[in-house]
Amino acid sequence: MNEKLYEKKSHGSLLFPFQHYRMVTEQGNIFVPYHWHEELEIVLVLEGKVELLLDGAKHILSPGDLVFVSPRRLHQYTSISDLVVYYAYVFPLSALSFAGEDITQTSLIAPLLEGKLCFPERLYPSQGELYQRVYDLITRIIALNEESPKCFELLTKAYLYEIIGLLGREGLFSPHPVPVKNMDTYRKILLYIEEHYAEKITVSDIARYLCMSPNYFSAYFSRHFGKSFSYFLIRYRIEKACALLASEEDCSVTQAAMQTGFENISYFIKKFKQVTGTTPAIYRSGSQMRIWFNPLFPQV
Repeated sequence: MNEKLYEKKSHGSLLFPFQHYRMVTEQGNIFVPYHWHEELEIVLVLEGKVELLLDGAKHILSPGDLVFVSPRRLHQYTSISDLVVYYAYVFPLSALSFAGEDITQTSLIAPLLEGKLCFPERLYPSQGELYQRVYDLITRIIALNEESPKCFELLTKAYLYEIIGLLGREGLFSPHPVPVKNMDTYRKILLYIEEHYAEKITVSDIARYLCMSPNYFSAYFSRHFGKSFSYFLIRYRIEKACALLASEEDCSVTQAAMQTGFENISYFIKKFKQVTGTTPAIYRSGSQMRIWFNPLFPQV
């Protein structure tokens, strides 16, 4: 697994490394490029439709769909309707480990933590009582973490144990999925973008790096990433620019543009507004809610 795609962002706090993210847009502009992390990610779609690419496989998520993204799996999200609301709950499975080696730890928690077992990719409303119980538990966890009442940390872990118990009872844990044939190529592409996004990148450059023709690479990228290379690169650069504008007080709009591969400031401002619905200056000031920005995107 390539470390360049690894998400280094900390989730939650040192004493409670659990974090939920509410992703909302009314403009259809959520785009979370491919990344991976050590934590389990549970996604619940409330409104709209979301395209999930999970290790190269496409899933169309609708309201009510529940998804489990097991640790170290490459995944990408794209909103495919105007109004989208979904929650992502992220936490390390190690936080659920027991100090004592009881049967639960050795038969279920440890194999999940070691990657010998993985979560089911999706739960559907058609799964009846199981789905409803897991759905209710996830919504309780989200409510607890938003309100943070006394002992919410313990209740959160209790609900997560209950979810694992329900999935285990139904035999829904499986051996870690067989590596996807194209995954090494995906990682090479993403590594190249990560290392060169601040420079001028042409299709010919990256195609040469992969020993492909430019035409073949363009078709390959669109087929496997669900977007054209130019679209992906612009969105990637805008994400990086947002991170700079949000986290560095002395970073000007011009500096953000130059450091993320935009040579023309007017073009940068135009694309930034198309993607985020606001200008870089307004975004930098924090006067507009940054609800569209992907807090899960790897800051490397």
